Amino acid sequence: MSKRIKAGHRRTFLQRFVTDPLTAFVVLLLWGVFKLMPVDAASATGAGLGSVLSCLMPEKNKTAMHNLRKCFPTKTDKERRQIIKGMWHHFGRMMGELPHMEKMYERTQIVGMENIRAARDDGKGGFFCSAHLGNWELCGLITHKEGMPLHLVYRAANNPWTEKVLYQKRRLPGVQLIPKGTEGAKMMVQLIRKGEHVGMLCDQKLKEGIDVPFFGIPAKTAPAIASMALKMNVPIYPARVIRLNGAHYRVEVLPALDLPDTGNRNDDVYAVMAYINRLLETWITEHPEQWLWIHHRWPKAEYKD
Repeated sequence: MSKRIKAGHRRTFLQRFVTDPLTAFVVLLLWGVFKLMPVDAASATGAGLGSVLSCLMPEKNKTAMHNLRKCFPTKTDKERRQIIKGMWHHFGRMMGELPHMEKMYERTQIVGMENIRAARDDGKGGFFCSAHLGNWELCGLITHKEGMPLHLVYRAANNPWTEKVLYQKRRLPGVQLIPKGTEGAKMMVQLIRKGEHVGMLCDQKLKEGIDVPFFGIPAKTAPAIASMALKMNVPIYPARVIRLNGAHYRVEVLPALDLPDTGNRNDDVYAVMAYINRLLETWITEHPEQWLWIHHRWPKAEYKD
């Protein structure tokens, strides 16, 4: 277990020796049970598990409702509750599908394959930008199948036992999982310089980020993908994964962004991140039940009301 994981979060004695290993055992058990099921059965069972999680996590529902009121002010609370219900069902399905990722490839439509191949064959590194939408894990699988490993930036789980289980289960051959933070930034630079590609989920808050509108409201946004792409002159390819029905998906990879070059780096970074946020808004609005609404996208103080 790496020093980064050990030092990442302070854990109480009870967490370290009781709840953390017990939770990891449950995660490992569920993984094994889902793995034994046919894909459709695992996905459907996962939807039921999502409903259970919703009941066990009222604070997450409260966070989701707060976000929905900010992003969709014209919807009723009844409509927002339906979105939250759909979100938990979708998230649960995703949990059931994760042990079957190889089989999920056969159930996935791919739109924009030419853009994946363009990234693979252009002779330089680059970025893929996505969000916690649909089964976002499929992006890495699709590019891997096309002979282009996609190294993924991720946030380690607070529970180091669960982190160890998920790290081992999620990692594809030849793919690095890059931790957020200074260490991860160095890894990204090294990978890009070697002509590799990095995938980033750009929809979460970064306290040290820049203020960029998200659904028309200023939100702390991580500028790293824009800053690095502009500095290293490499492309950014937007990509999203959408659930179609049951355990079937569509992956859409768009052409590389047209990056600005005004001579003012700060303005250019802002412009790129503003475009990405607008694109994410469009995606989320089209399929709101498939986005993970339970993150604190705005300052935590707002969520205490």
